[in-house]
Amino acid sequence: MDKDSIYKTFQEICRQVPIVILGSGPSCAAGIPGIEALAKQLLQKMGNNISDEWREISDDLCKNVDLETALNKTPPDEKLIKEIIRIVGGCISEKDREVRDRYLNGQMKIPVEQLINYYRSEILTIITPNYDCLVEYCCDELKIHCNTGFVGYFRKTLDFEKAEREAEYVDKTVIVKGKRRRIEKTTPHVKLFKVHGSIDWYDFNNSTVSDIFLIESGKYEDKRLIIIPGYRKYSDAFHKPYRELIQKADDSLRSGRSFLMIGYGFNDDHLQEILVKRLKEDEKPGIIITKELSEKAKELLSDCPKLWGISQKNSSTVIRNKDIEYDKISDIELWRIDEFRSGCISG
Repeated sequence: MDKDSIYKTFQEICRQVPIVILGSGPSCAAGIPGIEALAKQLLQKMGNNISDEWREISDDLCKNVDLETALNKTPPDEKLIKEIIRIVGGCISEKDREVRDRYLNGQMKIPVEQLINYYRSEILTIITPNYDCLVEYCCDELKIHCNTGFVGYFRKTLDFEKAEREAEYVDKTVIVKGKRRRIEKTTPHVKLFKVHGSIDWYDFNNSTVSDIFLIESGKYEDKRLIIIPGYRKYSDAFHKPYRELIQKADDSLRSGRSFLMIGYGFNDDHLQEILVKRLKEDEKPGIIITKELSEKAKELLSDCPKLWGISQKNSSTVIRNKDIEYDKISDIELWRIDEFRSGCISG
């Protein structure tokens, strides 16, 4: 298969409006701290926390054990969890604010902006474990409605049903058997499922709210609703608000015709069970776009005949499929989502 044939395959996959699974890669490219940077922040800012759990976790981190493995090995107690949430959430929200200001002032680009703009006339579903608000900023800049499940203005509350109704409008009315009926349509928009929470989500007065002013105040950082790495990803997923988010994300995966996985390493077994089934057993088409394929992604590629991987190899782009490895693309970095969009699927 030559490059043109591969590109045509990618274009066909993307014409089906794929379900997008957005990993940490594009956020890190924009300046949001990844898991290694967060581990360093914890080591620097944990301060006088001398609990036995933290001693063991910090010892592992100092030995270059990754944060998720360290937290799995030594589960933190509730007090330590709140401190981790405070530091991790604060670190990401600080960098998120810097990116927001630079982006909205035209001083930088966010990699996923071009992809969102490409599907501006569709309903695009994005599922992400990221805590940052980069997708929301892109939608604001592009003037595209973004449904995160929250309704309201300054202090938003979680209400999926109402949020979905807000995207509907009356297209026209018709007379059927003497009765007037409304024909409703849904405006094109981004449907965003942030399955591990967000820096602007808080457990406030026994309600799940989204409020940027709570970020700015800095008073409620221990009430921020984010799922930290480690075993908590699995236990917290069964509680509000994450349970509802994951159920709706799963429904989207079940109905998806194709899948686009961007900067995603396949390290969330509780999130990707249905995705893997769709790719492997149902043989649905998909594309993994990432700078470096994880071992789990490589294993999946070997089991899924309609799954493609795009990554970096030396100074070139390499494209992998179950039976193909094509590494003769040196003129464009297709593993960058903005270049994939402009150089491949727009053709």
